[in-house]
Amino acid sequence: MTVLDHSGTPAARRRGYAFRAGAALCLSAVLALTACGGSEAGGETEGLQKVTFLTNVPTAGLTWAAELVAQTCGHFAKEGLDVEFQYINGAPAGVQAVMAGTGLLVRPGDTDTMQSIITGAPIVNVGAVQKGGSTLRVVSHRERPLDTAASMNGKTMGVGSTGGSTKVTLDLVLASAGLKPEALKRQVVGLTPAVFNLVESRKLDGYVVSLDTAFTLQGQRPDAVVFDPSTVTSAGSNNYVTSAANAKDPAKADQIRRFMRGVAASMKAIIADKANGYAETKKCISSEYDVASLKDQKVTQQAMDVYVDSWQAGGADKLLQTDPAAWQKTYDELVRSGLIEAGKDPSQWFSNEFAPTGAS
Repeated sequence: MTVLDHSGTPAARRRGYAFRAGAALCLSAVLALTACGGSEAGGETEGLQKVTFLTNVPTAGLTWAAELVAQTCGHFAKEGLDVEFQYINGAPAGVQAVMAGTGLLVRPGDTDTMQSIITGAPIVNVGAVQKGGSTLRVVSHRERPLDTAASMNGKTMGVGSTGGSTKVTLDLVLASAGLKPEALKRQVVGLTPAVFNLVESRKLDGYVVSLDTAFTLQGQRPDAVVFDPSTVTSAGSNNYVTSAANAKDPAKADQIRRFMRGVAASMKAIIADKANGYAETKKCISSEYDVASLKDQKVTQQAMDVYVDSWQAGGADKLLQTDPAAWQKTYDELVRSGLIEAGKDPSQWFSNEFAPTGAS
């Protein structure tokens, strides 16, 4: 697998197939049940179908834990896939790339998917990943806390991109306090803990980060205050999206099903690894990726516990399946907030036929 990061910053550190074959693929019974017994080092792409998965935020983060373990511990290979991760900045760009045939799948938020479809994008949600609300967090300074929706009025917020899940999540948070999107100024910044310096210097009032970055900041910066958008909005899950053409193409549809089975197997291995403090999960990912949050066990445990719970929202036997009621609820919330056109049937915008069944 090749990782391409068009931001100019390496998203992952490649350490070679020999190490992965000798160490990562045979780590333990927990994660190696579906990993060991694969191909020899250096030859794992032989006989595998190459597909591209677009990551709309930098790849080296725990939000991608299921996909990273699926690659580094052989779950994708077992399904006959050689998955290339390609970073593309923001969900809107990822959706466009999927429609153009650049990638097989991208993982935007539920709100991004709905807004894209209602404006004519020929895409479909083929599987829900993190369910039960947003895993994004807003970080601010304790002397100027952004800990309610109303407190964001007139402030400047750092965001990773001007569109996508971050934008809509913030719009919904504002709407919960009767505020319009224009009430908040957005400035594109990085997503690392170091950006908190801009909050300390008052150049930003706050910024939006991933779950693991939020936990890192809570541990390293006593002045950091973290706000959870899911306390005021039910939207914010994310899902795998492909083009309508891919979904109808038998060969592409088969690749999607294989990808989903690989991710489901990875999720089950990580869920089982929770009792071990995610030790084998860390070994798998670290065999090929340099993920900063994995160096702090407390952050790893906190973040992965939330992600594991989000995968199983609605039932451990429904991994990657979209909950029709939750999907409808997100649409209704967007309509109430004036962010999407009313009178549509969102049940036509997703399909559970690609998701594995009986995942537990």
